[in-house]
Amino acid sequence: MFEKILVPLDGSPLAERALTPALALAQQGHGEVILLSVPYVKQIVVEDWDNYGFDQSLEQSQKELTEYLEGLKARKAYPDLTLRTVVEAGDEAGMIVDMAMDEEVDLIVMATHGRSGISRWILGSVTEKVLRHAPCPVLVVREDKPLSHILITLDGSALSECALGPGMEVASRLGGHVTLLSVESSRDIDPAFTAQLDKMEAGLGARTIEDFYHRTESYLQRVARELQDDLEQVVHIVPRTGPIAHAILDFIETEDVDLVVMATHGRTGLSRWRYGSVTEKVLHGAKCALLIVRPPLSEFE
Repeated sequence: MFEKILVPLDGSPLAERALTPALALAQQGHGEVILLSVPYVKQIVVEDWDNYGFDQSLEQSQKELTEYLEGLKARKAYPDLTLRTVVEAGDEAGMIVDMAMDEEVDLIVMATHGRSGISRWILGSVTEKVLRHAPCPVLVVREDKPLSHILITLDGSALSECALGPGMEVASRLGGHVTLLSVESSRDIDPAFTAQLDKMEAGLGARTIEDFYHRTESYLQRVARELQDDLEQVVHIVPRTGPIAHAILDFIETEDVDLVVMATHGRTGLSRWRYGSVTEKVLHGAKCALLIVRPPLSEFE
């Protein structure tokens, strides 16, 4: 699944945190990693109408980034993967998305600041723009640490289940263990409704209540059984009830989750997930790595 991986780098140790999982994923699949840098202007001195100072600064930046990427390529070379370097001038987020589309990349891996959400990445709002427009899954890492505990969030919809394939692929390649989490909003069955059911058939109301309050657990059990053959470790399930975003963030914090995998709608970006603003709340509130999957538009029009 992840045969071609794009890693945007800006020359900083922070951005290089993305290299560890990207190289590990690619090496397991004998794939290719593209190291992309976008030249930036460190100093602009307009000496005449030809913008000579601007051109000179951009050229220097391109040279420095080319040398930087070639140095990384030499240090990170592995026999089981291909490393390619690209330096292209332009808008950072636009270049990343365009490169992913042109190269038919399977995964983008980016680093963001560990102390807060995605808005603090070294290039400002670049990560969030990429998440909204990337044609492939995007893995956002905050720390240089193993992705051992992988959480996949589900809501029972086909859209949310698009996270299963990429999430299980990461777990399989990196040897992580998987937890499936589904959060049900707190709701009660009207006693009058169950009384009516009991009039129709003795015990039907009680069975309906049982099915209602255990439907999330039953759903997760079914999904886990279907996935188990593809993973050596046991797939754990966690049904929860309550405010959805809060429950997800609480589980991430208390159970030492290293990576949370979520699907978002391919048509309108993060803010239109089935849970409304849940994806964005998790993106901004979680301190772990995130893998965001955006299914093709045609699947959920």
